Amino acid sequence: MAGVQKKLTRKELLKEPDQFITFSGRLIAFGQRYRRPLTYAGISLLALLAVFTAARYFIARSENRAFALLDQYAGEYRQALSAKGAEPAMEAVRQGFETLIDAYGRRTAGRLARIRYGDICYAAGRYERAVALYTQALSDFSDEPFYRVLILNSLGYAHWQNGDPAQAITFFQQVAETADAPMKDQALFALVDLNAGLGKSDPSRDALRQLLDGFPDSDYARVARESFPGA
Repeated sequence: MAGVQKKLTRKELLKEPDQFITFSGRLIAFGQRYRRPLTYAGISLLALLAVFTAARYFIARSENRAFALLDQYAGEYRQALSAKGAEPAMEAVRQGFETLIDAYGRRTAGRLARIRYGDICYAAGRYERAVALYTQALSDFSDEPFYRVLILNSLGYAHWQNGDPAQAITFFQQVAETADAPMKDQALFALVDLNAGLGKSDPSRDALRQLLDGFPDSDYARVARESFPGA
């Protein structure tokens, strides 16, 4: 019948090349032909994997060491603070923190150590040093919104205490303009006080209104109501 394909006999089928056998044969031939280059490539790949694994191991080991040092110096600071006060406590851990930051400043623990040491310097009245540490930390955590807001707030207070209220306002304003920022009520309260101190009544009132409307149950709102009865 027209259009019906002829059915191949078993003898004819056996003459057809098996696709898998053909492919595997070509693969074997390719391997034999390029055996030496393939061997070198395999060795190179294994070497790269070994280097990558070793690098990850040493990075993890370095990070763990940095966190251990951070915990150690933070503990020493707490003990010294309780026994001697803020400035002697800072001096007691100064060398440790500075060495940690120099050695591990690019690691997570080193970056966190920079913030913690900034807090320690601030508490000891070393505001310029705190500003420098917080400024670097702001760059370290520029892509991490939570830490960024906390550092902005710290920079505001450090500049304020260092006698630069105008610069402090710029940092508190960034916190106030960040949606769902932690400590936003604190930043707004600082803006009320700072602007009022500089004779900027309108910005001060605006910050006060934002504080009372956005955070009516905040302790800062309560203090603001007591300080500004007509608000």
